[in-house]
Amino acid sequence: MKQTRAGRPVLTGRALVLGGIVILLVVLLASPIQRYLTSRHDLSGAGRQLQDDRQQLGELTRQKSLWSDPGFIQQQARKRLQYAMPGDTVYVVVDKGQKSDIEKSAGLPGKHIAGPGWNNRLMDSVRAAAK
Repeated sequence: MKQTRAGRPVLTGRALVLGGIVILLVVLLASPIQRYLTSRHDLSGAGRQLQDDRQQLGELTRQKSLWSDPGFIQQQARKRLQYAMPGDTVYVVVDKGQKSDIEKSAGLPGKHIAGPGWNNRLMDSVRAAAK
């Protein structure tokens, strides 16, 4: 051991034992403390998730009450699906030089597939089978 000028050792046996106990406690308690802190973090995260889920449940409950109203369903059908009620006048505004959705889905007049349509072919096969 090192000796100071007064003849007392710098590092005593008590200091070594106390240092060993402190190191032993740090080694033994590091894992439980880490698990405790992790579980506290997970618990606070679960609390936030619960709060978010409750807020989402409130929003979904509000939407459910809206969708149970026939007037709201009719409004959404008109808005999203562009449905019209009998007697309504529907206007389609199309930019100059463009075709409306109706004209696009109908195809060009005069541009047909050669031969009879599928329904005529079906009726012909039924007639041929009946003979």
